[in-house]
Order: sequence, then C-alpha cells, then structure tokens
Amino acid sequence: MLLIARSPVRISLGGGGTDLPAYYNQFGGAVISTAINRYIYTFISRGVGNALQVISSDFRVFYRHEAGNEFATDGELGLAKAVIREFGGTDGVDIFLASQIPPGTGLGGSGAVAVSMITALAAWHGRSLSKQEIAEMACDISINKLGLPSGKQDEYGSAMGGLNQIIFQQDGTRVKPVILPPATLDTLQKRLMLFFTGKSRNSEKILKSQSNASRNQDPATLERMHRIKALGQDIYEAIQRGDLDGFADLLHQSWQQKRGVATDVTNSQIDMAYDLARQNGALGGKITGAGGGGFLLLYCHEDKQEAVTRALLPLNLYRMDFCFDFNGAQVLLDQRVAVGG
Repeated sequence: MLLIARSPVRISLGGGGTDLPAYYNQFGGAVISTAINRYIYTFISRGVGNALQVISSDFRVFYRHEAGNEFATDGELGLAKAVIREFGGTDGVDIFLASQIPPGTGLGGSGAVAVSMITALAAWHGRSLSKQEIAEMACDISINKLGLPSGKQDEYGSAMGGLNQIIFQQDGTRVKPVILPPATLDTLQKRLMLFFTGKSRNSEKILKSQSNASRNQDPATLERMHRIKALGQDIYEAIQRGDLDGFADLLHQSWQQKRGVATDVTNSQIDMAYDLARQNGALGGKITGAGGGGFLLLYCHEDKQEAVTRALLPLNLYRMDFCFDFNGAQVLLDQRVAVGG
C-alpha cells in the first residue's frame, strides 16, 4: 500500500504581508503569487506494527507514536503532527516527508508541507476535499490550532497552483486566476530569476513583529503595509495588461517599502546582492517570503541574465531554474486499491 501526494511552493510577486490576519481582518489584503515546480512530497504506506512513524528528510527528524498514547503537537514536526491529529486513524502508518527546497527559504515551504499532507491524508482516508477546503484546513491548523503568526498566501498558493491574485477578507478568501496570453506568460517566466542566498531563516520573529504592529495600528508600519497593498494591486494590473517592465519597477518599489516593515527583513549581504544585480541589468526584485534570507527574486531581460548570474557568483548566490506550476496540490500515486487497501 502506497500513496504519494505533492504540493508546490510559491513565489509572491506583490502584496506580501497583507495576508496576515492582523492586517486583513482590519483592512482587507491581497497578494499576487505563483506556484512553481518545486514540491513538497508526502509518502504514506502501511507500517509493520501499530505505531505511527513520521520521517522528515529535510529536518532529519524521526517521530514515533505508539497506539493508545496521548497525541501531542509540541516539539519537532509540530505542524506535521497537528495535521495528522486533524485526521486521526493513523495507527500503523508510515509517513515520509521530502522537499525539493531547503526549509526556511521564503518559498512558503511550511504551508506547502501542510497542504501536501492534507492532500495525502484526505485521499488515504477516502475524504473528498476541494483545493479551497485543503487550503482552509491548512490555514486553520497553522493560525488557529497552533497559533503561529502566519498568513494565508502560502497554503492557498500551494493548494491552488498557478498565477493568482488571492484576496483576503474577514469573511473569506477569494482566488482570481491571472489569465495571460501564452507569449506574455512565457516571457514573465523566463524573466524571473531565483538565487539562493545560502541562508535559511525562521520567519516567525519577523511575522510576529509585523502582526503586532498591524494589530496595534503602529502608524509607520501601517503606512508601509497600505503602500505594499496598493502596489500589489498595481502589480496585478501591470501583469494583466502585459506591461512586464512596469511590473518590474513596481516590484522594486514594493521591495523598498518591505525593507522598512521589520528590522530583520534585509541585511548587508542581501542589499549588496540586490544592488549588484541591478547594476548588471536586473530591473526589479525582492527577497522571497518574510525576508532575512532564503531566495532573491529578480526580474531581468534574457540578454542580461548571464551578466547578473556571473555577478552574483562571488557572493555565493546560485541560480535555481524553475517554471510555473498550474496543477497545485495533487495525488500522484494511489496503490491502495490495486493491493486491496
């Protein structure tokens, strides 16, 4: 018996941070994001005994839970354990988690882990969930059950797949696919570049600071967040009309705003790399996710990309090729029926 599911990670192109409940519950939020072809995989198989066993290759962590014992979600693999607790009925099951990206790199990996696991466990238990329901369950576990200072864009971007404007309101979340002519979509994909800074980071501190500032209506932070939200709408409209260089300029403006939202969003290495990339032909960019490390996202015309790549090598920034993912969360293999499961 074997079941395999996967969900993509995402890159945010505009409006990041307005998906935090502390902000959107007051003012409404919206992000532009696209899923990419780097995935979190969940493998579920029937174990030998009655214990639940969870292995994470990325964190090099093994967890074992004996049947009948109290199930807690503290300690390592807290998110994975919280997802498992949501479904129950996992005695005698082995779960293996693997990722194509390092953890803590600003591509929404934690949200994608939850989405991948929910997709797999729902299929394992014979539950039919829509992609929106998968995203909402993942958000509920992270925000409400675990009390993490996280937003909703990671889970929605991963579950839905594709290039979307995702709108967050107190009464619900709406996903609007961005429909582009194939040539425009292809050009956008080709001109977006990702460079790994070599550093992962814990986004919780940055997001907690940002959430508190929004909740307490800190004037300076709110002013920047409102500007980021407005720029996000401008980014959506620029992409929609095919003004990709205009999008790049707006991406640059949005990064300038985001740099001031919290003290740990950027550092000297990130600033140096971004300035160097701009000097060599990149028109705009940002750090993915909450900031502080992870991947540097750049928009650059094809004829300048080699120069930018070469310029960033001495800083130990390496390019990761990618393309957009339009499938979202999906079950890749379900052998339970074939073997009588």
